[in-house]
Amino acid sequence: MKKCLSNFDLKFIAIITMTIDHIGVVFGTPFYNLLRAVGRLSFPIFAFLLTEGYVHTKSFSKYFFRLLVLALFSEVIYDYVFFDSFIYIDANNIFFTLALGLLTLFLLDKSKGLIKRYFKDKVDLVIILPITYLLIIVIMGLMGEFLNFSYGMLGILVISFFYLFKDSFPLVVISVTLSTLILGEGMQYFSLFSLILIYFYNKKLGKKCKLFFYLYYPLHILVLGFIKMLMG
Repeated sequence: MKKCLSNFDLKFIAIITMTIDHIGVVFGTPFYNLLRAVGRLSFPIFAFLLTEGYVHTKSFSKYFFRLLVLALFSEVIYDYVFFDSFIYIDANNIFFTLALGLLTLFLLDKSKGLIKRYFKDKVDLVIILPITYLLIIVIMGLMGEFLNFSYGMLGILVISFFYLFKDSFPLVVISVTLSTLILGEGMQYFSLFSLILIYFYNKKLGKKCKLFFYLYYPLHILVLGFIKMLMG
């Protein structure tokens, strides 16, 4: 079956489904549950694209810095539109999760290099490497929970599994599905349909609109908030 979705296509699908989700949250329409269900598709796609970005980035520090700056810039808008407060510490926007996820991938990568350097025995590698990975993922996931980042532990697990099993899509499906079923709630189960879209990724970049995708997040929330204000 032909794989026909580029990086651009997946990003576009992710921001559209995210926008649909946010429309449901902001306006609470009669179609609230349907809009939220569609919106669940967005995060796994963003998580997958994050791992693709990490693998191909020329500078981890610049990539991380962009995500962190966008998270900080968007937070006031996010808090005000969704929680009617300029500072709301019980929830933080998705770009904090993506930044933390990117840092997790960096730590996984570096730990693998260090372990392979100091532990030459294959038996040691089989034991020590998975334990190290587990510790990193759990610590970063707990940090996400403690800081009230969107998706918390589940978010870090999904990002990590996309990276660790990037060469085996069946393992991605199994690990992401189990994580979602165990840690997610009923509505989150709809996110698993995103794996079908990700399967059709053709590993091509597609159109280049990096600035648009970065700016879209805070701007679309701002627009929704403005419309909500006009509607009273």
